[in-house]
Amino acid sequence: MRQRRASPEGTSRQKMPGGVWVLALFALPFAAAGVAIFVLMVAPAIYDWARMQSWQPVSAQVESATLQSHHGSKGGTTHSVAVRYRYEVAGVTYTGQRAAIHERADNIGSFQEQLGRRLKSAQHTGTPVQVWVNPERPAESIADRSLRPGLLGLALGMSLLAGGFGLVVLTKIVRAVWRGTLTEPPGQATTRSDEGPAPWLHRAEWADNSIRSDQRETLKTAWVIALVWNAVAMPLMVLKLPAAWARGSWVSLGAMAFFGVLGTCLLVWAVRATFDARRFGDARLVLDPFPGAIGGHFGATLALPVAYAPGLVFVTRLLCTRYEKGSGRGNDEDNEHELWRAEGMAQVQPHGNGVAVSFRFDVPAHLPASQDPVAQEHHGWRVEVQSTTPGLKFARGFGVPVYATGAISSRLSADATQHPGLHALMSQELSDLASVQALPGGVELYFAAGRRWAASLMVLVFGAIFAGAGWFAGKQGAPMLFPIVFCGAGGAILLGGLYELANSLRVHIDRQGLWTERRVLGFVMARHQARAEQVVGLRLKEGGGTRSGASSVPNYRLVAELQGGGRVTLAEGVRGLAAARELMQMVQSRSGYTALDGP
Repeated sequence: MRQRRASPEGTSRQKMPGGVWVLALFALPFAAAGVAIFVLMVAPAIYDWARMQSWQPVSAQVESATLQSHHGSKGGTTHSVAVRYRYEVAGVTYTGQRAAIHERADNIGSFQEQLGRRLKSAQHTGTPVQVWVNPERPAESIADRSLRPGLLGLALGMSLLAGGFGLVVLTKIVRAVWRGTLTEPPGQATTRSDEGPAPWLHRAEWADNSIRSDQRETLKTAWVIALVWNAVAMPLMVLKLPAAWARGSWVSLGAMAFFGVLGTCLLVWAVRATFDARRFGDARLVLDPFPGAIGGHFGATLALPVAYAPGLVFVTRLLCTRYEKGSGRGNDEDNEHELWRAEGMAQVQPHGNGVAVSFRFDVPAHLPASQDPVAQEHHGWRVEVQSTTPGLKFARGFGVPVYATGAISSRLSADATQHPGLHALMSQELSDLASVQALPGGVELYFAAGRRWAASLMVLVFGAIFAGAGWFAGKQGAPMLFPIVFCGAGGAILLGGLYELANSLRVHIDRQGLWTERRVLGFVMARHQARAEQVVGLRLKEGGGTRSGASSVPNYRLVAELQGGGRVTLAEGVRGLAAARELMQMVQSRSGYTALDGP
C-alpha cells in the first residue's frame, strides 16, 4: 500500500477542501441516476430479451386487454398495456399477464398503442394471438417479446451521459484522496507547503527521474470503452440480426450495422494501442538537468527498442499550460490555455539494441513552475515525442517537472529548435499543404481543394453518424427534440466537412500589397485586396488542432492585420508552430512586411 508523506514539521494532513465535497455531492446524483437507469431499465430488458429468444410460440385467448393512459404532473401522457390471456401447454391451462419486455409506461413511439389495439381487437373478435412461453417454466409467458431499440437506446444514452459524468468525477476525487494530494483549497495555484525545498521529489511519478508516459492510461481507456460498448452492442446485434433480416427491416439492420461497425472500430483501437505498447515497451524519459529548469535548460533522453538507421526522425515539443477546472457554479468545463510552446527535432544515436532519442530546449525565465495538478487552477508542463519516419508510428506524451532552478544540461549541448534537419522537415510539411511560388518582391501561395482530405473525410463521417442517429431516433419514435438536435448538428458538421474538402485559397502578396481569392467547387466565394500601406503586419493565429497518438498538434493561420481592424487570411491549416513560423519567416523575408507579436 502506498504510504502518504508526512510534512517535515510532523503536522497532520490537511483536511480536504470544502469545494471538493461540493463537487462530489454534485456528481453523486448523476452517478446514481446513470447506474439506476442501467440497472433498472437497460440491463433487465437486455437480459429478458436474450433469454426469451429460446421461448416457444403458443396460441392464446385474450380474456381482457386495456390501453392505459397515465397523465403526468407536467401535462405529459404515457401509455401502458394491461392484458390477461389464457393458453395451454401439455394439457395444462395457464394464465399470463405480461404484455411486453418493457413493462413501465412510456410515450416513446407508438408501440404501446399498437400493442394495446391489437390485443383489444383479439379480445373483441375472439381471435387467438401468439404468445411466447418459457418451455422450462410454462407458467412464464409474454405477449410481445420485442426489444424496442429506440427506447433502449434512449435509456442507454441517458445512463452513459449521466452515469459517465458522475462516475468519472467521483473516480478522480477518490484517486486524488487515496494519493493524499487533495489538500489545496480550490483556486489555490501554489505548491503545497509540506513539499519542502524540492517539490518534484514528493511526486512518486517524478522522484526517481524515470518518467513514464501516459500510454498506460490511454490503453486502459481504450479497452474500457471498447469492452463496455461491445458488451452491450454485440449481443444485441447477434441475437437480433436474423429476425431483422427475415423481416426485411432496414431501419433495424442499419442500426445494428452502426453498432457493430463502431464496436469493431473501438476494438481495433484498443488492439492497436496494445500492440503499440508491446512494441515500444515502457518508454521512460530521463531528464538532464533534473528537474527541467526555468531560466535554464530542459533536456531529456528516451531509450527505445528501435533498430538504429540513418534518417530516423523524432519531432519533440515542450509545452507549458495553465489548467482551469470547472467550478461547478455555472462553469463545469475544464479549460486549458497554452502559455508557451517550443518545437524541435531530437538527436538519434545507437544505444544498446535500440536508439537513444535526446533533445534540449532553452526555457525562458518568465514562465511558471509545475504545480499540484489537483488545484482548481494550476500550471503544468508536458513533453511530446513523435516519430515522422514512415512505418514507425511512435507518439508519447509525458507530464514533466519544470522548476525555477536555472540549471543547465551537463551533456546535452544541441538545441532541438536549431537541429539542421528541422528546416527541411518543415519545408516538406509546407510543400505538402500548399504550392509556393517565389515572385519578385513577394510570393504566391495556392492551397488546393482537398489538401487535408483525410481529416475532411473524418469530419464528414462524424457528421453522417450524428445525422443518422437523429434520423434513426425519429424513426423509432423518440421525442422530437432528439432528431432535431442530432440532425441539425450532423447537418452542420457535414456542411463544414464539405467546405473543408471543396474550398481552395490563392494568395498573392508582394511589396505593393496583397490579393486573395477563395473558391468552393471552383466558384468564387470571396476576394480580398489591400495596398501595402494598409497592411499593419503579419500574425500567426492558433485555431483548432489535430491529435496523433499522444501528441496534440495545433493548426495555425497566417493573417495580415489591416488598418481599421480588418484581417485577411494568407495561409491556414499549417500543422505545428515550427512549420507556421517557417512559413511566416518566408513570407516576411520576401514581402518585407512586419511580423507582429504572436505565438
